[in-house]
Amino acid sequence: MSLVVKTRRKALKDIHIALVTKNDASNYATETPIKLGRSISVKETVKKNVEKTYSDDGVEEVIESYVSTEIEFDVNKLSPEDKSMVRGALYENGFLVYNKDDKTPEVAIGWRAKNTNGKYEFIWHYCGKFNEGWTENFETEQEKVKTQTSKMKGTFYARDKDGNYKIEVDETYLLDEHKDAKNAIENWFSKVPELVKDNKSQEESLSEVKEKQ
Repeated sequence: MSLVVKTRRKALKDIHIALVTKNDASNYATETPIKLGRSISVKETVKKNVEKTYSDDGVEEVIESYVSTEIEFDVNKLSPEDKSMVRGALYENGFLVYNKDDKTPEVAIGWRAKNTNGKYEFIWHYCGKFNEGWTENFETEQEKVKTQTSKMKGTFYARDKDGNYKIEVDETYLLDEHKDAKNAIENWFSKVPELVKDNKSQEESLSEVKEKQ
């Protein structure tokens, strides 16, 4: 039975991205993550295909498959290096240059969200591209100060290696035995994390099976 707690998500910080350097059937690797500005908001929308097959005048089977995840983030300001990384533009000698042949790089994106109990949810999406364009707003100064922020929207998808597209750890639900997950959140933004399998539990399960035989 899952633990029921009195807490809700209330805050967001530490949006990071990392360039994906390998994404094939055998390997997945990224560069060291970097922080993107100061976090304002993140919206993620998962898209799935759902189809029903029918027989004997009723639903025989529901077939579902993951399509992609749309991610839109908003930060106070993107640096030229940030823009180069998420948009594929050239940043050189203080100049940021956009070219018609720019290709948006493949990146991983992660962040953490605070709950009312003080614990965090830690998240990474393994691969995607912010290739859906962007809007920059510039407005005159008025009596009431109105500021502009930096928003980007992209499509994220499953990686080739194993089909995984997202990894997360919710600190609220970590138990004493979840040592690997606890270690992972201590260094959540030093590298894109991977699942650490519970080998001990697997060994215990095999032992129990042998005892029953």
